[in-house]
Amino acid sequence: MLGPLRAARRRPSFGPQHVCAGAALLLLLLSVSVLHSRLGSSSLSGLPDPKPSLFSSDVDPLFADEDSDAGSSDPIDGGDVDDDDDGGREEIIRAVGAGDNDDEETSKNPRPGLVWDPLFATFRRPFDKRSTVDDEEDTQVDRAAVVFSSDDRPVDEEIRSKLDSIKSIEDALLLKPTRKGRGASPLRDGWAPWFESRGEFLKKDKMFRLNLDVLDPLKHPLLQDPDGGGPVTEGDRLIKKAIFKSLEKTPMGKIGGDEKVKKVERRTLGHSYAGGGRWGYFPGLEGNLGFSKFVERFFGGNQCRVQVFMVWNSPPWMFGVRHQRGLESLLHTHRDACVLVMSETIELDFFKGFVKDGFKVAVAMPNLDELLKDTPVHVFASVWHEWRKTKHYPVHYSELIRLASLYKYGGVYLDADVIVLKSLHISKNYIGMEDQLSEAPILNGAVMAFEKNSSFILECLKEFYDTYDDVRVRWNGADLLTRVHKRLDHMGKKSQLKLIVEPSYAFFPINSDNITRYFTAPGDDAERAQQDLLFKKILNESTAFHFWNSQTYSLVPETDSLVERLLNHHCLRCLDIL
Repeated sequence: MLGPLRAARRRPSFGPQHVCAGAALLLLLLSVSVLHSRLGSSSLSGLPDPKPSLFSSDVDPLFADEDSDAGSSDPIDGGDVDDDDDGGREEIIRAVGAGDNDDEETSKNPRPGLVWDPLFATFRRPFDKRSTVDDEEDTQVDRAAVVFSSDDRPVDEEIRSKLDSIKSIEDALLLKPTRKGRGASPLRDGWAPWFESRGEFLKKDKMFRLNLDVLDPLKHPLLQDPDGGGPVTEGDRLIKKAIFKSLEKTPMGKIGGDEKVKKVERRTLGHSYAGGGRWGYFPGLEGNLGFSKFVERFFGGNQCRVQVFMVWNSPPWMFGVRHQRGLESLLHTHRDACVLVMSETIELDFFKGFVKDGFKVAVAMPNLDELLKDTPVHVFASVWHEWRKTKHYPVHYSELIRLASLYKYGGVYLDADVIVLKSLHISKNYIGMEDQLSEAPILNGAVMAFEKNSSFILECLKEFYDTYDDVRVRWNGADLLTRVHKRLDHMGKKSQLKLIVEPSYAFFPINSDNITRYFTAPGDDAERAQQDLLFKKILNESTAFHFWNSQTYSLVPETDSLVERLLNHHCLRCLDIL
């Protein structure tokens, strides 16, 4: 039974697969014959050196590379020619007239250097050849021009001569020579005339010129050389102009006539002064208090063990860390002190950081009419607007304010450049001597304490009014105190005033002539030992230390210097850098 079934299932010897394979073979032979006929019918009369087709029956492509008579290893590239005399013609010329209907033959001979590609029926450049144009350019380039020797010098003599011709910075920057007798740099050859003409054109373009003004070193203040030959730069002129504009905006009212003094508004806390708005600020005090009421409430309501006055009439940014150290030293030695800073310039809440720490520090704008009332110098309140135009007004104003404050309220006055080292005497009328070793000792008011309505201070106010000079700086300050003291001493009234003159080492252990040397750190062990002894002596004998800011404002105390050690001796915010 299995035999007939297997015979029935046996496949025929000629199945569909064999039929398809035979048909494919016939189609392949037909396509090859058609292609051969088309290639054979193409006209090759225009070829300079016709070569047989890839499918020619006379040439076997498998053994074509062994034919010594062909002169080429590739039948396709057999017609490669190196001659190229026309670089402007087309690189590829396609054959025209393919097929049976192609009656026209190529009318122009292809240029030398092209080969016939029978696969694409086109003329092309050989694959292993570069453009003849490139060959011509290569022949014109001197390869030695870009070659450098072992010492990084160019081998080409022409380039070396050009580099050796650079004699000045103008030659290196390719600038046009300005000095007579100097020729133009060889590096400018070729490009310089075009570039300069282009630059002249751009200079005449207004929009382009305006955009480049910010890059002009002669006009931009940040690009100018401060050590240049000119005495005044454009930046100096701009700053001078800005200063004049700010002065024009400052109110300069005049007394008399129909003119009224304009109210000067203060931006701090949204209040104003000079018209009776807000004269001082301290947390817990009303904002509508007058100047006198504010001072009385500040000193009377805070249980002050000592009341201290300070005056600051310079710009706020000038109150630096060294001045802050003076206030810190005072608060370190007198934590229950009430400090009132008289100022026209700083903000009313300038010392809010100390207030948050629990210290009693306030700022007040002096009302001269109230402060100088019933004193010999009350006239200065009426001429304040004219007085503030004088050259030394900030200094003279501070001298008057400290005298009037001590006379009106009593207490201690300290300059901002004083470091307190010990507890201050409160119940005494004392003042310090600046230099007791000099032939004519001078009293200095940097540190002084007086009772309310002191007779000595009253004599000083009279002297201020009688001998005021707006030209001399010290005449109304230290010289005034010295003159009054000498006059009262000659009159025999010194004992009645109960005035104590402290020696110079109490407040001025280092005089103004020697202070600058102690801003530098000691250079050797001997100098270090000498400064250590002086440091211990000052701490033992002196009550305060005056660092003479008028002479040392531009100096920065070096680390481990004597001044740096004294400034940081009683610091509260020691991380603030001097």
